[in-house]
Amino acid sequence: MSDSDDDDKSNSGGEVEETEEDKEMKKLLEGFVDETGGSDDSSSSSDSDSGDEAREIDLEDNVLDHVVLAAADFESALEEFTEKTGVAPKIAGAIKGLGIKTARVSFEGSSYLEIIAPDPKSGGPIGNLLKASSISGLKPFHWAIRNERAEPLKDEVNKFGYTPDHISMFGAKEDGTPRKWEMLYLYGHRMGGICPFYINWANSDHPCETMPIVGDLIGVTVTAPSDDPVHKLIAHSESGGFSLEEGDPNFEIKFDSPEGEITFAATKMVGFRFPGFEDECGPIEGDEPAEMPEFVMPAMPELLPVETGEYDEIPATEGAEDD
Repeated sequence: MSDSDDDDKSNSGGEVEETEEDKEMKKLLEGFVDETGGSDDSSSSSDSDSGDEAREIDLEDNVLDHVVLAAADFESALEEFTEKTGVAPKIAGAIKGLGIKTARVSFEGSSYLEIIAPDPKSGGPIGNLLKASSISGLKPFHWAIRNERAEPLKDEVNKFGYTPDHISMFGAKEDGTPRKWEMLYLYGHRMGGICPFYINWANSDHPCETMPIVGDLIGVTVTAPSDDPVHKLIAHSESGGFSLEEGDPNFEIKFDSPEGEITFAATKMVGFRFPGFEDECGPIEGDEPAEMPEFVMPAMPELLPVETGEYDEIPATEGAEDD
């Protein structure tokens, strides 16, 4: 079983403390289940453990690592992607604690796409979030920057207004060799998945080594308002492999495939959210009660002018009986 460590939150005073929510989230992230094995325990599985021949990749640091696409139904998502691209994603497994199933496909090079959808056999916060969000078809959900400084960055993002959530995961490869990977999620903003998270694969095998290749990544363009702190964040981390522009929120990824050029875009991305950060994230899309439309009194109809003085009394109708 894999263990997690250093799931840190920085409070307003800059001190790091671990709460019950932190410990609970560690448990959520422990359970990677290999679909091909069909086991019900919480054992970790890396993609290279499947026995597939791994290709050599150059893991450039501080660049785009992967883009997450989300859907309401896993099988439908795989069918949609396969039909659009001509390439079937490889099922990576189920993350039991989060309530999602995952599949992946690689680009040429060292970046990839991950598809997630609710796991009907296992509930969890991310699966529930996807259900509440009423996603239709495959939609961009979040994106990750590969950065070896994921851990020290957690102490640097406060100055941009972010609340960091750093998670270190530990496990073992098939041969017993220890492996580690870590993630840094950022809260305290209202940009959802348009704000990236950081990942450091450390000594873990990278998913691109054994994933089917769909084609070349043409480009990823992220757009955020000029006053959004994501611009300062990216400038500080000096990350690349994508374009960051000023404007209305938008995310777009383009890539080649056997079926031609493919584009996925969204003006709003849900993004990963974990227990304990509700105040920083705001309400989950789909959870908030539907807003009642503002009631407006209808305008009074224009009344015809009433002429007075022509009759002192209302004349009786012809043939009316006298009282």
